[in-house]
Amino acid sequence: MSAVSSIGYGVVELRVHEDGVHLPLRLEMSRVRSIKRLADDYGLRICCLASYAKLGYPGEKGCVEVRKAMAVARMADMLEAPLFRIKVAGYDPELGYEGVRALFRRQLSQLLSALESEGVEAVPVVEQHGGGDMAHSTCMLKDLLRGFEPERVGVIFDPGNSVREGWLPLPLQLDVVREYVKHVHVKNYEWDPSEPGAVRPSPLDRGIVDWGRIIGILKSWGYEGSLSLEDFRPLPPIDKAKEALAFFRRHGVY
Repeated sequence: MSAVSSIGYGVVELRVHEDGVHLPLRLEMSRVRSIKRLADDYGLRICCLASYAKLGYPGEKGCVEVRKAMAVARMADMLEAPLFRIKVAGYDPELGYEGVRALFRRQLSQLLSALESEGVEAVPVVEQHGGGDMAHSTCMLKDLLRGFEPERVGVIFDPGNSVREGWLPLPLQLDVVREYVKHVHVKNYEWDPSEPGAVRPSPLDRGIVDWGRIIGILKSWGYEGSLSLEDFRPLPPIDKAKEALAFFRRHGVY
């Protein structure tokens, strides 16, 4: 946190994962308080907890994932993080699209009821993500969330993920989920000349995603959420963070 703060960042997104590297799913109250104090000491606000809880599975696995999401929500509240990430189960041919969708929506309703019952203020946000998730495009996200109140659930807009799957024109992507966008993941890719159709990580100002255009659209809305950097280039993290901050400042974000 000290490095992020010294560069000039004001917010940080924390990942929750049982991998021994990130925050474990269940932390003792004392450790949660120490993390909050550390963030406060460096002048950082925790904007989101990124969990791997996935809704949309059948049976007991679905119940387990709802409980995981609820545990992350409680931690988010203790850290005063306004958002926590949930994900969507992958496509299952046996259930079909509609089957996974129905399970996701039912479990999301259960989660929202539990949040309200416990008085948890953190809001779940679903990431635009394919691969192992059935959320390849903003249109799929809109179909999954249609009818849920945007005040109670949101979207992590991540057009870098859509470069490889679910691509739509950027203004259309944003328009589809406009009322749900509460958080944005920032990364870029460029076409890989060594492998036709493949992509490789690139700087923000040189890639398939026109981040200047996206920032302009978000600013025109009066967007007040965070821009959270994800950069998978094999460079020192501090260098990537400095480069991104300079890019943001050129576009009037900081």
